[in-house]
Amino acid sequence: MKQFKLSLLSAAVMAVSAQAADYSKQTIIVEGSSLRPGEFGLAPDSSALKDTAALLKRVPGANINRNGPLTGIASYRGQFGSRVNTVVDGMSWKEVGPNSMDPPLSHIPAALTDNLSVYRGIAPISSGIETIGGSMSAESRKSKFASSEEFELHGLASLGYSDVDAGLSSSLFTSYANNQHRFHASLSKEQGDDYEFDGGKLDPSQYDRDAYTVGYGTRMGAHELAINYSNNDTGHTGSPSLPMDIIWVRGGVFSADYTLNLGEDRSLDVSYYYQDMRHLMNNFSLRPNGVMANKHRQNKTLVDGGGLSAVYHMPVSGGDLALGLEGDQSNHDGKITDPTNGMFYVDNFSGVERDRYSLFTEWKGDIAKNLELETGLRYTRVEMDSGSVDSSMAGMMAVAILRDNFNASDLSQTDHNWDFDAILRHAVSDELSLELGFARKTRSASYQERYLWIPLEATGGLADNRVYIGDVNLDSETAYQLEAGLEYAANGLYVAPRAFYHRINDYIQGEVISGTTANMVAGVMSGGNTTVLQFANVDAELYGMDVEWGYELDGDFRLDGAVSYVRGRRRDAGDNLYRIAPLNTRVQLTYQQGDWSIATEVEAYSAQNDVAEYNGELKSAGYALLHIRGEIEPVVGFNVGLGIENILDKQYADHTGAINRAKGNDDLAVGEKVLGNGRNVYITASYEW
Repeated sequence: MKQFKLSLLSAAVMAVSAQAADYSKQTIIVEGSSLRPGEFGLAPDSSALKDTAALLKRVPGANINRNGPLTGIASYRGQFGSRVNTVVDGMSWKEVGPNSMDPPLSHIPAALTDNLSVYRGIAPISSGIETIGGSMSAESRKSKFASSEEFELHGLASLGYSDVDAGLSSSLFTSYANNQHRFHASLSKEQGDDYEFDGGKLDPSQYDRDAYTVGYGTRMGAHELAINYSNNDTGHTGSPSLPMDIIWVRGGVFSADYTLNLGEDRSLDVSYYYQDMRHLMNNFSLRPNGVMANKHRQNKTLVDGGGLSAVYHMPVSGGDLALGLEGDQSNHDGKITDPTNGMFYVDNFSGVERDRYSLFTEWKGDIAKNLELETGLRYTRVEMDSGSVDSSMAGMMAVAILRDNFNASDLSQTDHNWDFDAILRHAVSDELSLELGFARKTRSASYQERYLWIPLEATGGLADNRVYIGDVNLDSETAYQLEAGLEYAANGLYVAPRAFYHRINDYIQGEVISGTTANMVAGVMSGGNTTVLQFANVDAELYGMDVEWGYELDGDFRLDGAVSYVRGRRRDAGDNLYRIAPLNTRVQLTYQQGDWSIATEVEAYSAQNDVAEYNGELKSAGYALLHIRGEIEPVVGFNVGLGIENILDKQYADHTGAINRAKGNDDLAVGEKVLGNGRNVYITASYEW
């Protein structure tokens, strides 16, 4: 009997092309799936995707919490933001915006993305620090070594247009390499207007972003070295679910990677990166102030930091052992001012530091015939601190009390976190395999949850229209995770259901506080009575299941699809967790013939009635959307894509899309759920050489 094993680097679930910001072949990879590339072929896809995070909607269990066209926060099985370990080119990039206006996946435009990988289920210990909500990795386009000493020139150019937002996109990537040296450079530009829906436009939802990368790699014998620099320049971009819009985000990341191949399956991988970014946002350039015309607010923030990792691989006891030492540091500052009043200021965050030092060991190998074990252990020390804060409003006694209490508290905090996992995979036959896993995962508080000292909405992109304050003494979250699944592939059919249960102690979320100094301050700042939420430790649970499947029909037809369901609840109170997508499914029928293909897709979501009462989360209605997409390669290397999304021009609100916060929109009132794109006709073209 042929032995069957699941590969950690598994296969492509979907290959997508022709996005508004990406007109070249991309691949979504689900780690932990046995589907092999090409079993169900390539699928033409959409031009409406403005950022790499939008690809997550095609991954079982994954979704996206969108606060603006370029502000897509990764979500996996009901957890999102800092709970999901999101790595870009091996680096844990930090957000410069305290409201996640620039989440990690926004730092790499879809045009410059090579692939997006998501670990399905329990994230391996080696996949990163703080993986309580899963782990995913995006890789940008880079040059590849050639097979001979002769240098080869390769490249890709793309253009595209989408009419729902008059969006124009372009990108260029080129590489020059032989078997010892490789060079590459790329650039992209995306811009668009407010997008349309049945009944109006969403204002502000325009976007403007330029990005470029340059890199070099060399290898000599057992040594391989690579350096890379990427730069992001985002201009005026709306974020209607947040109190401010992006005026600009600027800066870049430098990285260096070194690999030493020691032979006999032994190797050493060393990586380093440094990040330096600046961000300006305000509440008056892209939206009217309304009744707050005398309260112009702008917030200038910065982040700088970096990380270093060293991982040694070697064979042990018939398997592969990894020993790793990793760490990163980040420094955050933010100051709110009023350009019409030079005296006004609030130190939103002042000299905040969040440093992580971690070491791990992980082993993977066969412990019996057709039985594989993957297990790991990680220790992480998280050190956090903040400088003293102040505000021009400290003349108000209540603000002075908040400031003085914060500055007098023990701002230096240290957490000691332990993670463990054990995953068994059993190959019952060549067609059927089973998986069972258990893990303990942890996460320390974010700097917003710990050091937000005055009632504000700088909450890591929660976008719930509530003001929060932090708690310096928050405990680390601890999750106990169970996973069970099977995979069956035979006779053109592939199906892989997974069920999971996460029991989370000390889950961090907002709790209503009343009669406090913070409530007095919030009432004065808002001009009325305002309920303040304070980040606190509660007990929660998440459970559900997701299924990916595919079937090759007779001829050149195939069906692919996924179903996802997550339920999140408080264990210590009768409430639900916030911003969780309802039961949803995707089904795509594709016909592929030679150099052309066409696909129809149905995307359906049920109503979400299990909403979080603590922050007034709105219920959302169910909906179904129909799309059609086609692609043709009339000449080798030249591809043209054409499609229509939301053909029926259905008016709908994505539950994870939050509410509208922008005043002055005649087509969507403040407090209503943000509506999704209307009918979108797009065309794309790319040439690869």
